[in-house]
Order: sequence, then structure tokens, then C-alpha cells
Amino acid sequence: MPAADDQDNATDPTPDPARLVARLERRLERERRARRDAEEIADRGMRELWLANQSLDARVEERTADLEATLEELRLASSARERFLATLSHEMRTPLNGVLGMIELLLPQTDHEQSKAYLRTAQESAERLNQLLARLLDLVELESGTLQPSLRNIQAEEITESIREQWQMKLLHHGQLLSTECHLEGRTLAIDDVRVNQIVDELLHNVTRHASPGAVRVELQPDRIGLLITVRDSGPGIDPDRIEDLLGDFSMLDDSAARARQGMGLGLGLCRRIAQALSGTLTLTSDGETFTQASLTVAAEVQAQPGIPQPTSV
Repeated sequence: MPAADDQDNATDPTPDPARLVARLERRLERERRARRDAEEIADRGMRELWLANQSLDARVEERTADLEATLEELRLASSARERFLATLSHEMRTPLNGVLGMIELLLPQTDHEQSKAYLRTAQESAERLNQLLARLLDLVELESGTLQPSLRNIQAEEITESIREQWQMKLLHHGQLLSTECHLEGRTLAIDDVRVNQIVDELLHNVTRHASPGAVRVELQPDRIGLLITVRDSGPGIDPDRIEDLLGDFSMLDDSAARARQGMGLGLGLCRRIAQALSGTLTLTSDGETFTQASLTVAAEVQAQPGIPQPTSV
């Protein structure tokens, strides 16, 4: 034993070589056994780790396959939904346009005021449904990522002229007086005017439904990214804390007045997404009492021309 070996060394200054060799062999054997034990423990640990890793790999592959299958099902369902909505919108617009055309033919031939009122109500409802179908197509394009700006050159004042022609009488019918101002008169804009007009139409349509009688002002001016269009009415305004909710997709302010008017803000969230697709933004500001202002910015290439006249107001 080591103790005996040490005692022998202490009494014998010249230890026996045989004892020294035996002691070294015993120590070497202990070290060999310890090494074998450690290697066995390491081997068992490595094997257990390898088996655990194999099991984990198998579970990961199984989960990945399940997720890929689920994603593929979702993609197929989304694609089927988009095709269905697009087909439905197109199919519904064909007979709806026929209804609108018949109403337009009947209106000038009808002398009875009550009948005219009925026809105008039917016309407004059909036009609103047509707008909803157009919005549905836009939503399909946004969801599928296929909505692309279609740019063309247009004179800035053509936008305000189109707004006046289409909305002046409609607003006047609701007791609202439209005025427009163009700070870009005489300049050519490269924009998607169809989409811009679509957003402005939605803003002004909301004015006719929700704003009080009074002044409505549409203003065009240059912006750092191109074009800024503001639409301002004379109230009653929107609670500033609820504006962000109003800009959600197909959302409305949840109060009795909004519900009585069939929901305030329907489509404004979609308009904001269209504005973003045009590399722009749509924001609302209000003091909650006396006014609401919508600000639309879109990317536009403004081509300056010599001798630009001063801004005009109408």
C-alpha cells in the first residue's frame, strides 16, 4: 500500500528497486482503471447525446414537414379565396352596371318627383355597391401583392377640375360647399391618377355621409415626396384618440351616431394601404369638434414649367 511504501522510503534511504517498480505498476494500474472508467462514462454520454440528437432531428424534420404542409394548405386556400373574390367582383359588376345604366335612362323620363326620389336612392345604393366591389378588387390585389402603380402624365389642375365636376353638386345636395385650390397649376405630374382619385372619392364620400353642412376644402400642393392633397370639412370632428382605429381595414367608430349612418370610416384603412402602395401615406387630424382633415401624400414626379401662374381658388 502507498502508506507502507512511504514508510519504507522513510526508514530506507536506498529503496529496493523491485518495491519501487511494484509501487509504480500499482499506480499505473489505478490510472489505467480510472482512464477506462472515464472513457466508458464518456462513451455512454456521447451515445446518449447522439441518440438524443437523432431523436431531436427526427422530431424537427417531422414538425418541419407538418409546417410546410400547413403553409401549403394556407397558400392554396388564400389563392382560392383571392380567385373567388376577384371572380365574384367581376361577375357582380356586370349586372350592376346594367342596373345603373337603366336608372340613368329612367331618370330623365320620369316626371313624378316621388318616383325620381326612389330612382335616386336606388342609384346611390347601386353606386355604393359598385364602390364596394371596386374596393374588394383592390383588397385582393393588395393581399396578393399584385397592385402596382400605373403612372401617367397629367396636369395638376386636371385633378381639381375632376373633383369639382364630380363632387360639387353632390356636396351641395348635402348642404356642403366645395372649394378647391391648386398650388401646382401649370405643372405636369407623373402619378397614378386613377388610384389618387379613388382615394379622394372615398374621402369626399365620407364627408357627405358624416360631416355637417358647411365648407369643404380640397387643396393640392407640392410635398417632399411629390404631391400632397388635403380634404378638410367643417365638423363635427373625430375623437383624436380613435383616429388610428378608424384607419383600420373596414373599421368604424363604435358609437350610435356612426352606426346610424352605416359605419364611419369604412374603407379608409384600405385607402391608406393603397396610398402606401403608391409610396405615400394617408393621415387624419381632428380637434374632435369643429373639423376633420385628411392628408394624402403620394409619390409623384413634378415637372416644372416656365411661367407658372399663381395658385387658383374656386
